[in-house]
Amino acid sequence: MTMHTHKPKNTPQFIPLSFIQELLRHSPRQLEYERETAQLIKETLRAYGMEFSVQRFATKIPRERHAELFADGKSISCKSTALVSGVISGKDHLLSSLISSQENLYTSNINSNPRCSTISRSNYYFAPAVAVDTAGLITVLRAQRVTGKVAVDAVRWTSENILVGNRTNPRTTVFAHYDSIESGAIDNASGVAVVMDAVVHNSQTLEDTLYVFSGNEELSYDQPVYWGHGFRAFERVHLSLMRRVRSIIVVDCVGYGRAAFSQDPHLVPLAFPITNVHTWQKKIWILSADVDALMPVYHSAIDDGRMITAAYLRQAHDMLLNA
Repeated sequence: MTMHTHKPKNTPQFIPLSFIQELLRHSPRQLEYERETAQLIKETLRAYGMEFSVQRFATKIPRERHAELFADGKSISCKSTALVSGVISGKDHLLSSLISSQENLYTSNINSNPRCSTISRSNYYFAPAVAVDTAGLITVLRAQRVTGKVAVDAVRWTSENILVGNRTNPRTTVFAHYDSIESGAIDNASGVAVVMDAVVHNSQTLEDTLYVFSGNEELSYDQPVYWGHGFRAFERVHLSLMRRVRSIIVVDCVGYGRAAFSQDPHLVPLAFPITNVHTWQKKIWILSADVDALMPVYHSAIDDGRMITAAYLRQAHDMLLNA
């Protein structure tokens, strides 16, 4: 754990929408781009005179080397949703990626998000798998012979959780993950911007709140839950702190509609899959907008910020502070 602080000099006003655009310039926020994003967050904290510490942790992240899909010899546009390399033979397993990957985690498949107009990498699998758009899915359905192949490397990586505020005895811990699949404006540059806004403009909250900008939320090689590794890495090191806090707030996917707090027993383990999620569920709150309305852009290149407004970011910010 390392500590950093810096005195600001003529720092301009923090504007969440502008910060989201800065984050998007480092997309998709995996591997090297995740590192650049962490650096941006730390530089922003330094610019506003915010003291922070860094928890580094080891993980593994998939790097796609190659993905191909052919329908009757015709190349179909696709992207890997596999955590392992291999061959796709036939079209027996066509999946909606809005169905939890846990039901088909080890099944080779071709998947598509029926709500999204482009390729959406909603889920990943421990089997050869690719995502296609609706046009690609129709072509596959009509084809007699379908073949595909993916090549994926499991890259050993050091990710970072960036901690701001009370690291000893906070009453509340607030999390926002900064990595992304594809552009990730809503998921979750929006949450990072709202939390950063709370940190730099409301320094009095640092007395009893610990804010955590978390890396490596989207993809890891943990089984069966491959997402949320950065949260679990924090939990392992700060178990006693998390046991003591009165509330845990996860800010994820805001700014595109009115945000609300939820303790939905289905949503909480998806948004915050820590080891003790069920033990502590009564004190875990998810601050998000309507998740169903996110699906048309979820984990796709068109989650590019066009749906986010300053007014909805401010509303989420106010909800967080009022909590």
